[in-house]
Amino acid sequence: MSQPLVATGNFKTKGTFGTPNFELSFFDDAGKPLSPWHDLALFPKNDTKGVQTVNMVVEIPKGRMEKLEVNKELPHNPIKQDTKKGKPRYYSYGVPFFNYGMLPQTWENPKVKDKAGHAGDGDPLDVIEIGSEQLPTGSIVEVKVLGVLELIDQGEVDYKIIVVKSDDEMAEGLDTPKDIDEDIVARLVDWLKMYKTAEGKAKNKLTSDTISGPSTAMKVIRETHKYWKKQKFTATGQVAK
Repeated sequence: MSQPLVATGNFKTKGTFGTPNFELSFFDDAGKPLSPWHDLALFPKNDTKGVQTVNMVVEIPKGRMEKLEVNKELPHNPIKQDTKKGKPRYYSYGVPFFNYGMLPQTWENPKVKDKAGHAGDGDPLDVIEIGSEQLPTGSIVEVKVLGVLELIDQGEVDYKIIVVKSDDEMAEGLDTPKDIDEDIVARLVDWLKMYKTAEGKAKNKLTSDTISGPSTAMKVIRETHKYWKKQKFTATGQVAK
């Protein structure tokens, strides 16, 4: 197996990549702990209303099967290896062909339901980056928003924001879902529906196999940013009870 790709900079890691004790923590220049969920900005400094760029925190580099995610329960929300019954979880329905991560300062409100009665899952928004580069775990990158898919996972809404890194070689030709190669869209839809079947679970559902455009995606982003602003969190970044 190839070596893991982990960002360099103001990070500290402990444990072994791909095992339950792996943890990547964020710090500022003075060494103060940062939460990648709460302390990093959602919008780039040059953002203005209507601009479809946001900041993404990379959790899983493309080509990696380890299920890594920002932990909501630990102080300052480090990126951790996800586990089930004490064992590390892996994506085993094919190797992911995209970078996976989250949007800081967003929160899918579990008290708000969509038109079909599905509530948010209580997590930050998930992001799928379809560019040409493998992005390291812990990277903070500016991305162009292309669209959104609405996944229904065990009765909860779990939006997947589709993006491309703003300075990727593919970015100039990608602005809307219509610009994305049809094969990539088909593979993405199949993966989202089927990846849990490798664990013996039922297929996921999408409200539509068609990716909604950037205006819809930005509406979802701004709405979940609003929910994040209103939600109370503890001093170390956990959701307040």
